[in-house]
Amino acid sequence: MQGGFLPDAFFALLVDFVAFGAGFSLVFALAQLFRKDPGLSHCLNFLVFTGNSLIQLIVVLKARNTVQDYPLVFFLSLSALFFIGPANYLYHHTLLNPGQPVPAKLKAQFVPAALAVLCGLLYQLLPAGTRRDWLAGYVSSPLTQWPTIILALGVIFIFACFLVMTKLALTVLNSQNIRAQARIILAAFLSTLVSIVLISLGFILGSDRTLVAGGALVTLINLSMFFSNMRYPDFYRLVESEIKKSRYERSLLKGLDTELVNDRLGYLMGGKHIYKDFDLSLESLARQLSITPHQLSQFMNERLRTSFRSYINSYRIEEAKKILASDPDRNILTVCFDVGFNSKSTFNQSFRKYTNQTPSEFRQEHQAKGPEGSDL
Repeated sequence: MQGGFLPDAFFALLVDFVAFGAGFSLVFALAQLFRKDPGLSHCLNFLVFTGNSLIQLIVVLKARNTVQDYPLVFFLSLSALFFIGPANYLYHHTLLNPGQPVPAKLKAQFVPAALAVLCGLLYQLLPAGTRRDWLAGYVSSPLTQWPTIILALGVIFIFACFLVMTKLALTVLNSQNIRAQARIILAAFLSTLVSIVLISLGFILGSDRTLVAGGALVTLINLSMFFSNMRYPDFYRLVESEIKKSRYERSLLKGLDTELVNDRLGYLMGGKHIYKDFDLSLESLARQLSITPHQLSQFMNERLRTSFRSYINSYRIEEAKKILASDPDRNILTVCFDVGFNSKSTFNQSFRKYTNQTPSEFRQEHQAKGPEGSDL
């Protein structure tokens, strides 16, 4: 579109600025892989800045009316909408929970991105002319084409991720120690939300000026975060420390004698073997510990690094292993019920999860070994 709220000269300048931003994002992404010992956080940063680079590049191509010549870049940029949000979310999760395993629900957030990449790769199997003609048709009339649905879903997805991270930044906004850093992060998250709206509207409505304004905002965000890291070398370490402090101050465990809870829990499990109770629940166990279910759940998550179900099942499986090894004639279904499981399928699934074997395989392997643990 030639009309709009940006004068032509300024529009051309912004397009060049976004092109610079695409290159800057790519260099910053590659720099993550050249660190001495790159970890998960660096790999996630690589994904985030690679995604930023792809989105900025497609903005430039669309503004210069050459996007139809680069169908692969177009579909990769659509995929970027789905992995930038989860990668950002997981990056901040790893900062706040160093050394902890990544929860399955966070891993699941990458499934839409994988599906988007797969769709893009399948599209590349079409003849080059077909891909180019179709993309040209989409650019001229986006509201009538199916990728607009993917674009809308990607925008909603990344918007939701950044809303959650914005809420996280608000928790430490009033902290005296990192007020400047918190404001920078909050401004970056809010600006990202605005840029998402501008870029998506630019594509859907066919407004190049709106599109470029969003792309330029992404470049400004990336530059501001880069210079913020230069200004505050311990930027994220301070933020991490303050968020943990804030979380602790609001913790349900504050004022609770966690050592006493841990000792009592050990007695109930190891002494009274309450894990054998079919009906044992988080609520009933919390009552026996004289704490609330929320406190027990938080205690297990933060102190024991496990969930209630995993904690109980670990005791049940250890007990089952002892019985299978010491009593080879006992029926496996009986063992299942004796240790607290109420179905054989759940027992088999849990046993395999903890031992990589079925109960039958475990018993056969144990019977094939002598008293010293060596093969007969």
